[in-house]
Amino acid sequence: MTAALQRLKDSRPGEVLEVVGEIVSQLMGCEEYVLLEVDAYGEHFVPASAMGLTAERLEALSVPQGIIGQVARHGVPYVIGRTSSVGAGAHEVGLTACIPLLMGRQVRGVLALFRMLPQKRGLTDEDLELLDLLRAQGAVAFSGPRRGALIQPGPAPAPPRGEPSALRTFYLEPGGVVSAVRPTEVTTILGSCVSVCLWDERLRQGGMNHFLLPTAPSGQPSNGRHGDAAIPMLVRELERLGSHRLNLRAKVFGGAHMAGPRPPGAAPPLGDRNAALARRLLGEVGISIIAEDLGGNAGRKLRFRTDDGTALVKTLRAG
Repeated sequence: MTAALQRLKDSRPGEVLEVVGEIVSQLMGCEEYVLLEVDAYGEHFVPASAMGLTAERLEALSVPQGIIGQVARHGVPYVIGRTSSVGAGAHEVGLTACIPLLMGRQVRGVLALFRMLPQKRGLTDEDLELLDLLRAQGAVAFSGPRRGALIQPGPAPAPPRGEPSALRTFYLEPGGVVSAVRPTEVTTILGSCVSVCLWDERLRQGGMNHFLLPTAPSGQPSNGRHGDAAIPMLVRELERLGSHRLNLRAKVFGGAHMAGPRPPGAAPPLGDRNAALARRLLGEVGISIIAEDLGGNAGRKLRFRTDDGTALVKTLRAG
């Protein structure tokens, strides 16, 4: 990290593109990336440097749309497994990360990373630190003369060897969706809400959602707080990580009745409706439920491991 920062600081303006390419390909192990400059009107991207992408792909990426367009407009980074992929375009299949390159508060360009080296199972903490460095320092690449071919041939050199990433922890708020290729323990608290946990037994990766209602109230758009949106979102996130839904296995939790005794003849309680929707949607997409803990009248604390599919549930009794 320190060496990369010094290398950027010591580079002349015309050399910065080359240094950025070294950081992305050699240190991070990315085989496909593009550095895009935002034009003066913010209506087009101008490819400044790229590797592993065809001319047709670069042409599609030159229009600010999808996730990359959102990053350019709002200056908020995208990292797969950590940020929602809602709004992704067909041309962004395989997008691993996209960061804005800032000069002050102005977004001068974006760096989009696609395919990583085969041995990479996701972005490490060191990779994320390098992306933060490039976000703050990389905009100087757009000043001064540029040299070198736009598309650099050949595979990227292997990144330095290091110890495997340690287990990270993540607390999932209501309405959230998370997926991860790195070993991650996701924790949440459930009442009448339901969490669907999906695990890919072949790639050993997984994800989880936490929805509050089966569907959105009339006239309101669906989002991660609603099961009919949260479940497809989670499936799409894992498919973007390379999973096939035939290899996904589900565990479903929550759906408690938290409102006291149910009056005779009353409509099914919210927890039951959330659970029924989860079972139905998973069945419709062909994902088997291999474990569930649903219903009852007590809350639950759920811990789910994305790398091995382990789920631990603690019942939360009132008082």
